[in-house]
Amino acid sequence: MALHEIALHPSRKINIRVLVFANLINGLITGFYNVILQPFIVELIQLNGNNINPEETLGTIMTLASLIMILPMIFAAKLSDKIGRKRVILGSFIFLPIAMLFLGIAGLLPLKQPMSFFTLPDGLLIEITNYPHFIKNGLSITYALAVAFLGLSCFSLGIGFGDPATGALTAESAEKKKTASSFSLINMAFYATGLIGPLVIRIFTNKIEIWVYFFILAALRLIMFIYQLFALKEPHVIKDYSSSIFKQFIQSLKAIYLLFVQMFKSIFLYLSVPVYFVLRRNKEKERGNYYRDVETNLNLLKEIFRNPGVPYAIGFFMLDALTWGLSISIFWGSLVTQYNFDEGNIAVLNLVFYLSTLIFFIPVTKISDKLRKPQLLLLSQLTGGLFFASNIIAYFTLPQYRLYIILIGWIGMGASVAFWMPGIMSILTNFDKKRRAEAYGLVQGLHNLGWLPTSFLAGIIISRVNFLAVFIISLVLLPFNLLMAWKFPIKEEQEEEKLKVES
Repeated sequence: MALHEIALHPSRKINIRVLVFANLINGLITGFYNVILQPFIVELIQLNGNNINPEETLGTIMTLASLIMILPMIFAAKLSDKIGRKRVILGSFIFLPIAMLFLGIAGLLPLKQPMSFFTLPDGLLIEITNYPHFIKNGLSITYALAVAFLGLSCFSLGIGFGDPATGALTAESAEKKKTASSFSLINMAFYATGLIGPLVIRIFTNKIEIWVYFFILAALRLIMFIYQLFALKEPHVIKDYSSSIFKQFIQSLKAIYLLFVQMFKSIFLYLSVPVYFVLRRNKEKERGNYYRDVETNLNLLKEIFRNPGVPYAIGFFMLDALTWGLSISIFWGSLVTQYNFDEGNIAVLNLVFYLSTLIFFIPVTKISDKLRKPQLLLLSQLTGGLFFASNIIAYFTLPQYRLYIILIGWIGMGASVAFWMPGIMSILTNFDKKRRAEAYGLVQGLHNLGWLPTSFLAGIIISRVNFLAVFIISLVLLPFNLLMAWKFPIKEEQEEEKLKVES
């Protein structure tokens, strides 16, 4: 069954309101998560001993986590084009509370008496504040890093499986001429509540240990899953789709199995391409189902690449990933190791980022449908360039003023995100309306593939050259991003030009 053979369901329009509310919860969660994740990993790395380079280790961990996110995006995204958006989204969301639990457990492992959190409530703050003094041995911390990576892997799988389906569902649920503003509105909700996490962490810095937050986030992720289970509508009319919430939950569990099967099957088929060409040359040899599966997979890939915007988009995204990934991929962890920032300082930076993003989203939501998509991308690159410049200036600034200089860069980054999201999401979900998720997953997955080496490269550059070098490289690459953003080919505009020529 392919979804492009099925009509869109009238009830799908409610999804925009549902996604706005869901993103209020998601923003709340992510506001905490972005502040605490890298400092938490750095803390575990540093507890292992002084002979481990924190930047390089953090870069390696984040690189591997990114790889785990990329694989399902490229190889399993097509599944929601076959079985429906909602069941894939729900299936992917099951991984997220599990991921938070693993990260919380990783924080408990180095404690000599981890259960004292539950049995001695009166001494809670003493236990938490004296966390480094309860280290058992290096082995327990190694286990903690392994469990933390398991949590990161679950998080990556959840995002990798669910992001293409969510993007496709949003595009299909929005009104035709309001796609950009719909994406803008949904993301504005995300950044509205994203303010809360950094603010709370700023207030309770050094009073609550980082790992405690992960257990709270696990509960919030579960609430978000339950809400979408009840409220989200499948945007297509599907014969086997059930209105029963219990059956939808069971279908989402089945979707997890199907997602893994689809991913490994697709990987196997792509790896089998050389064998396919050998078989194709040998006309006398019998070609079975295996040959036909590989051929079908290749033909589908060729169809996506026939859209002139896809190869251009991949080139643009790979350059964009390198430009921004070098400076951002391990930025929060590097602030800890280079400038001795704590989660309170990082919370302030995130607070300003979320606030500025929210402020810029308000006008962008109103004008995003009127601006050309390349204009949105260009404005995003221009305003984001302030981030590189401010960090270069901050490097030569006295320590007591450094935080304020970096804050200016994050105001620019907030504007960059506000322009980027409606523009890029409208482009990504419109390459192939018959196979939205597959085309989105392929291009976005390759975009993330461009990010893949940046965490590792940034770790090496920072540890063996200096913190300044990554921002200089990014600033040098920025003009090329600007040029490609301005010339970005848009499918609707090409079709309009073609109609004008024909008429």
